[in-house]
Amino acid sequence: MNRGPIAEREGKGIFLTSDPLIRPSVLMIARADLDTMVQHCVERLPNEACGILAGSGGRVEQVYRMTNARPGPASYEMEPAEQFRVLKDIRQSGRSLVGIYHSHPGSPAYPSGIDVEKAYWPGTLFPNYPGAVQVIVSLADLQHPAVRAYSLDEGAVAEVALKVE
Repeated sequence: MNRGPIAEREGKGIFLTSDPLIRPSVLMIARADLDTMVQHCVERLPNEACGILAGSGGRVEQVYRMTNARPGPASYEMEPAEQFRVLKDIRQSGRSLVGIYHSHPGSPAYPSGIDVEKAYWPGTLFPNYPGAVQVIVSLADLQHPAVRAYSLDEGAVAEVALKVE
């Protein structure tokens, strides 16, 4: 049962992510938001693009296109000051961080070893974004971009259904 973000359940402050023990089994996203993500990823070719998905209850309500501070075709790193501003905006708007997205310019929409490693604090299995779904946009076939979502729990990869509305 998805009980929603911690703040909604307890009536206390606003947390940035959903309860890490309650990850949505489905991530819902509007077609326009999905198109925004894919377009952002295409615009950043040949490098990876990245962004943040804000919302509530497993539903994306806003896409934040982020700057890749270390542009390259095989990795990304969000620009820290921009990331701080976005997370503050999410908190102040009463939403949660529901997902992180990035592109794979030439490989499938499946988490790479680097993706799994970067999902955790270095040398631990403590997630950087507890409860957030990882969304990957594959541009290996530009005519038919593939978008898939995953949870990365304790190093294990599990697909999360992506429902386009």
